[in-house]
Amino acid sequence: MIRVTAFVRFTRAAVRETADRLIGAVRRAGDELDVLAVDAARALPNSYGAGDVMLLGAFRDREAYERARRDPYVEKIVKPLLDECGGEVDVVLYTQGAVTVQYPDLAGGVQRTLLVRIEPTVDRELVRQFEADLGAMTSYIDTIRNSSLSHVDEVHGPSGKEWTHVWEQEFATLEGLTGPYMMHGYHWSLVDTWFDLQSPRQIVDPELIHAACELRRSILSRA
Repeated sequence: MIRVTAFVRFTRAAVRETADRLIGAVRRAGDELDVLAVDAARALPNSYGAGDVMLLGAFRDREAYERARRDPYVEKIVKPLLDECGGEVDVVLYTQGAVTVQYPDLAGGVQRTLLVRIEPTVDRELVRQFEADLGAMTSYIDTIRNSSLSHVDEVHGPSGKEWTHVWEQEFATLEGLTGPYMMHGYHWSLVDTWFDLQSPRQIVDPELIHAACELRRSILSRA
């Protein structure tokens, strides 16, 4: 399965109506095209580096993704709306990694995406331990409903950042992310040490994308 996460940044002032039309058009495309899941929503205020609108997609394979990109509806409706918003789009493609699904029927929740980069020179055993620590978070923090860690295959767009990992989590509410998750001891005493520049365990590039948006329904459960 191919997953796609994209971040739309408005390069000129766009009225709310135009942004809402873009979100609506992407959602309709997800409902009408032969895809596993597509969603779009405004990036929530607690996001960092996520731009204005997040686009989320799940496709059976690369061929299905390319067909959706070339679909007449996307060409005639979605892309002109992006142009109208003056949108710059950064796109991250990745093969779906292992998924932990605890609430498959999650609806109306919050998607959190963390994009990070680890230098290729970092010892592979350290990277594996980092990945294991992230993967174990659902065993300790019960506000994480569904989660997945994937390796990035391709990055396209103006930012030029070579991300290596996509860490996705789904929550029932935003408070589940900003409260119990951020304040949990497993998070700040263990996982954060991989990110903290003052920690001897730090291996993650300090430049990252922390993005959150509202979900109509779980995407990870379809993966």
